[in-house]
Amino acid sequence: MNMFEEAQAICGMIDMCSATQKEIAEKLGVSQSYIANKVRLLSFPEDIRELILKCGLTERHARALLRLKDSEEMRDVIQKIKAMHLTVAETEALIEAESVSAMPKKIAATPAGERLCFFEEILKDSVKNLASCGIKVRTSYDFLGNMRLITLCIEE
Repeated sequence: MNMFEEAQAICGMIDMCSATQKEIAEKLGVSQSYIANKVRLLSFPEDIRELILKCGLTERHARALLRLKDSEEMRDVIQKIKAMHLTVAETEALIEAESVSAMPKKIAATPAGERLCFFEEILKDSVKNLASCGIKVRTSYDFLGNMRLITLCIEE
């Protein structure tokens, strides 16, 4: 049984028993978050599910892909994961880098903001290049008021 069939079976149990995720988790001897994570997998369109299975991605890879909103972007990232044999951590770094381009560019209206956006694009490309070389990189982007915090963690 693949991850999507398991998720469908769990949803079937929830419907059949008119139970909550927590109640099903207790019956199965797993955590509620385990059930929630399984059910979230069903939010993929059918064609993306098939591609995930065809490319042999793990459930953790699939859950990382849930952060992407667009099916075309998902297809692109899935192909990169397969072609570069990315680990889950490398996949998460790639998706984080992809997400940066979708962030609102509020500060881009100023010359300094334009330079920052340019820097972020270079940083995103650099992270992709490192990941493609097998170097594990984690990137996080946080906002504190009008400050943008960019953190790179490179594993040796």
